[in-house]
Amino acid sequence: MDLDYKIYDGIKIGLYKKGPVGIGISGGADSAILLYILMSTVVETIHIYNMMAEFRRPALENHVRDVIDKCSELTGNTNFIIHQNFVEPDESAEYYINMLQNAINKREVDIIYLGLTKFPPAEEFLQWPVEQQPDWHNKFRSYEEEKPLFGFTIPVDLAEDFKTVPLTIDGNPIQNLSIGSEAYIPLFNHDKKDIAKLYNFFNVTDKLLPVTRSCENDKHIGSHCKNCWWCYERKWGFGYFESPFEDIN
Repeated sequence: MDLDYKIYDGIKIGLYKKGPVGIGISGGADSAILLYILMSTVVETIHIYNMMAEFRRPALENHVRDVIDKCSELTGNTNFIIHQNFVEPDESAEYYINMLQNAINKREVDIIYLGLTKFPPAEEFLQWPVEQQPDWHNKFRSYEEEKPLFGFTIPVDLAEDFKTVPLTIDGNPIQNLSIGSEAYIPLFNHDKKDIAKLYNFFNVTDKLLPVTRSCENDKHIGSHCKNCWWCYERKWGFGYFESPFEDIN
């Protein structure tokens, strides 16, 4: 893949400018800043892919749209198409991977960006309340060798693309479920503190971050419950949940 690499505060991101680009969006801080960067630099159409389990719709749907609208507002880029699907929980992982691969196969896009990032150091998150650590987090803790991906794992040495690596769930291979080298994960080896650096570099911390939602507590229909693992991670990375102006004490 022919990428034009740029360095943003020490973080290297390859930009593809020769054809339609895809990006997976969750509504969280990681994929949001990646969308902002693409909208700031890519002139071709950006295809935005979002998939969520139907039961998560009340908690996430508005945040996803708010992220897209805010990135468009901040960059002035309106050349994008949104592809959004809602599925049952047991279909979500496989459906998402296949949705992205199908977009590549039918040449809807030439490349798909994913905003997946590295976990905080184990010595950090193991200090968080044990009830805030999902079981699957603790099954894949040798993050030098592999890291979780929506319940999947892939080797860290394949940081920038999946190539044709079989995906696994809970350590068990899923046959015939993979995504090609057109999937690009530029932030794979960067954690939330690096994501915070990107927000600061582009001066969008107080503009874009407040519309994102990292919380995985679907019973908390709002912004952040401030008690789940992902809320702890966000607080660790940014020092706050919503913006640098909130009262975090």
